[in-house]
Amino acid sequence: MRSAVDTDYSRLNSLSRKYVFRPSLGGTALTVLGVALFLGLMLWQLDRADQKRALQARFESRLGLPAEDYRGGPVDLTKMRYRRLRLAGHFLARDQVLLDNAVHEGRPGYQVLTPFQLDDGGVVLVDRGWVPQGARRDALPDIRVASAPLRIEGWLDRHRSRPFFGGGQAHRPGDSRWLYLDTSAYRRESGLQVPDWVIHLAPDSPQGYVRTRPHFDARVGMHIGYAIQWGAFALIAAGTWLMVSFRKRTQGETK
Repeated sequence: MRSAVDTDYSRLNSLSRKYVFRPSLGGTALTVLGVALFLGLMLWQLDRADQKRALQARFESRLGLPAEDYRGGPVDLTKMRYRRLRLAGHFLARDQVLLDNAVHEGRPGYQVLTPFQLDDGGVVLVDRGWVPQGARRDALPDIRVASAPLRIEGWLDRHRSRPFFGGGQAHRPGDSRWLYLDTSAYRRESGLQVPDWVIHLAPDSPQGYVRTRPHFDARVGMHIGYAIQWGAFALIAAGTWLMVSFRKRTQGETK
């Protein structure tokens, strides 16, 4: 009785009589280039993931630092993003902005941006938190704010970025609802020289709405997914080359 090993050997021997491994020079060259490219892209995405992990750790460490006083002046976002700041001054009731399409726990609403006049000069925009949208789109929320002197704390961050689709115009003239904040347009319309960043009001600071601690998402998983994708492409390219390199023997060919 023939063993399984003898059977497998017989099948391989039969296949070797029918097929010959004969890769083409052009196909081999293209495969080598393709596999090298895909592997290079895979390694690049893995390196990007490592960079994003380091960035995530750096920003998370900044969130844990104690607050420092801010009295106006330029800020380097590269070094100061997500730093906790203390500000003394008062809110300006006029020229508030409702950032549209803000969703909280599945509910539509707005992020309320209010100018804050510093005691030492200058104005910054403060994100006072999320408010729900009314029953009708034209029923705007009541976002009145007192102008009494106070001290607030919050985290420094970038403004919400301009969307890829439908982001041609930040808002309609005369409408307090903005799709995103165009700082140049806001300065021109309000006359307030606000910087290109915002303060997210801390949960324990007064005169705010629904707020959460800022969280920086480095999207590490996205880069890992891309790396897996490029690695799969490399395997597919190599496997395809291997399959097409085996050809049936012609009648005149012998093993």
